[in-house]
Amino acid sequence: MGTVVYRMNEEGEKEYLDDITSETPRLVAVGGRGGWGNTRFATPTNQEPVLAQRGEKGEKVVLFLELKLLADVGLLAKPNAGKSTLISMCSAAKAKVADYPFTTVEPVLGVVNMGNNDFVMMEVPGLLEGAHDGIGLGHEFLRHAERARLYVHMLDGLSEDPVEDYRMINQELEQFNPEMAAKPQLVVVNKLDVTEVREYQEMLTEQLLDAIGDKGSSVHFISAATGEGVDTLLGNIIGALAELPKEEIDASLLPEPMHSRPQRSAGREAVWRASNGVFVVESEMMERLTAMADTRDQRVLLQLWREMRKTSLADRLIDAGIEAGDTIRFGKVELTWF
Repeated sequence: MGTVVYRMNEEGEKEYLDDITSETPRLVAVGGRGGWGNTRFATPTNQEPVLAQRGEKGEKVVLFLELKLLADVGLLAKPNAGKSTLISMCSAAKAKVADYPFTTVEPVLGVVNMGNNDFVMMEVPGLLEGAHDGIGLGHEFLRHAERARLYVHMLDGLSEDPVEDYRMINQELEQFNPEMAAKPQLVVVNKLDVTEVREYQEMLTEQLLDAIGDKGSSVHFISAATGEGVDTLLGNIIGALAELPKEEIDASLLPEPMHSRPQRSAGREAVWRASNGVFVVESEMMERLTAMADTRDQRVLLQLWREMRKTSLADRLIDAGIEAGDTIRFGKVELTWF
């Protein structure tokens, strides 16, 4: 779930195919039809048929699969800001917690339950400046955050410059995907349990509100370690999500789903004489038969001739001037007319 599927087109470029947001099966390549077995060629005068059809080749496609985790809330921050502590406290997610950067090296999903409400929160591993260019695996991390409806932008209250951290993360979002930067955010300052952060709470709030500007976000102070302010934050998250529509895929942009194999025509049949004197037979049915036939067996040759008589191919070859000893070509197989 959450995988975006692309396929390679004839020009070798990625072409959008589907977005796996439900359990509805999606057919991306059609298998070849099975070939007829020997019994299909049995007749009252041919009790022991030696012909059989080779099955058709299936379609061959090259797919690009890109997983973008599905979550309601994306938890963004620089490394070691306290995201893992918060998501561990709010949900049953078992995120690694340690006092050093890059403890989390892959996104962590947790389901947060509060009263009758629940939502999925995703911890995006810490982002560094240059993340949009892939620094610190930025591309890997940011693409998972694309689907979140709401961002909780967590700042380390003990950082040298929390306001600059706020600006840096938003610049990375803007440069990676402007739509991400436009999504609503709740700005959260962590480590309220530290005296220094509590003393500068009012001043830091003013500075952050000035940096936020007209985006309209409020500033929350919490302690992920002690839980102070966390319930209030979760209540604000639930309130914000209630006002946001769930992102839905525009069905008109998707290719028509294919629930069964398309009916294929038998294909046209044609007979002509090449410049080298070889008689070329263009017939899907005969190509499939001769591909599996042991043309060293005289019985096989006789039954192939009978099949050509049924479809008038033999008559067309005679009309084209074929004579005993001439070569007939079916696809890559060549036989001698007798």
